[in-house]
Amino acid sequence: MPAVALVLSACMGPVRELYPEDPDERPIPVYIVKVGWHAGLVVESEYLSDEFPDHDRMPEAERFKVGWGDDKYYPDPDASFGILLRAALWPTRSVLHVVGIDAPVEESFSGSEVITLHVSEEGMDEISKFIIDRFRRDDDGEVVYHSFGRYSNSAFFKATGRYYVPKTSNVWTARALRRAGIPITPMYGVTAGNVMRQARGVAADDKKME
Repeated sequence: MPAVALVLSACMGPVRELYPEDPDERPIPVYIVKVGWHAGLVVESEYLSDEFPDHDRMPEAERFKVGWGDDKYYPDPDASFGILLRAALWPTRSVLHVVGIDAPVEESFSGSEVITLHVSEEGMDEISKFIIDRFRRDDDGEVVYHSFGRYSNSAFFKATGRYYVPKTSNVWTARALRRAGIPITPMYGVTAGNVMRQARGVAADDKKME
């Protein structure tokens, strides 16, 4: 389904062509992880396009956590209030934070809330395309490295799109989920808490179908 159609249906229910009602037709797990103010995605590496960047800090990881945010505030764990204000009020450049994970997601983020949803192969393809398209590329088509990540197995890469409130990192995550046809409303996902609340509701509905 074209991206425009998904945007127009953003405040509606599931997109059944991508997110079938039968859970057996949605075999691929997608994890939503809340870390501080950010809600990010964890996806299995086997379902990501070959265009996903290689990096020696996370070689051959089984899965990747991906988050998007302001290029000054997100990489700096000690960011000042001024940097926070800049990110909130002015359209700023953005980065993608990519974390390579081999352990189970719940173990890797034991101090964080983790919600597991399941999508179809077509839905996962849409999430993969969404993520790949958000990497900024140089004239040779290569992704552009930004800086070391927050963990030893992570890195920041320059991204497309400008960051500002209400176009937050959490809205970005909600948009990625919506691309898979998941019944979630990105415009309401300004905060990590709201994204998790919506994802929790989807997971609860899926549980009723079992």
